[in-house]
Amino acid sequence: MSSRRLVLAGNARCAPRRPRAAGFTLIELMVTLAVIAILAVVAVPATQTLVNGNRLAGTTGELTSALHLARSEAVRRSARVTMCRSTDGTTCAAGGNWERWIVVGRDNATGTNEVIRDETVAGPMQVSGPAAGIVFRPSGLIAGEERLTACVPTTNPEDNQRVITVMVSGTTRADRANGGGACP
Repeated sequence: MSSRRLVLAGNARCAPRRPRAAGFTLIELMVTLAVIAILAVVAVPATQTLVNGNRLAGTTGELTSALHLARSEAVRRSARVTMCRSTDGTTCAAGGNWERWIVVGRDNATGTNEVIRDETVAGPMQVSGPAAGIVFRPSGLIAGEERLTACVPTTNPEDNQRVITVMVSGTTRADRANGGGACP
């Protein structure tokens, strides 16, 4: 037992160790920054693709919804209803660039045209369609097949266009298209 006391006594005479400082070493910080940089390089393009894909889906949904509304209103009102490009939100304007579009139909009570829906393209989205608009007859049919294109001018995602085809029957179909980063 006395030898044990000698050992303890010997340790007590040694200089006390200095406590280790809290924090990170330079190497630990550099490794952490390298990992963050690698994750950012991988995550940023994937995030851009996701955001642009959601923009395309949202705009395609809005256009399809407006087309369905125009068709149903034509049947309900038993009158022509037009979905077209507009610059002021109250009247149709000729042109293929649909930054803003409206659905307009005749009010049977007053005999005047009224705006049923008014939409504006958000963000970097671009929409193109027929210059004269799409006219739904009282039967819900249109004169000939028409196309609307929603596009985001980028290569993320590769299929940067959604082409909405409006068939003679008034039904719609949306397809993906690769515009090579350009819009029509």
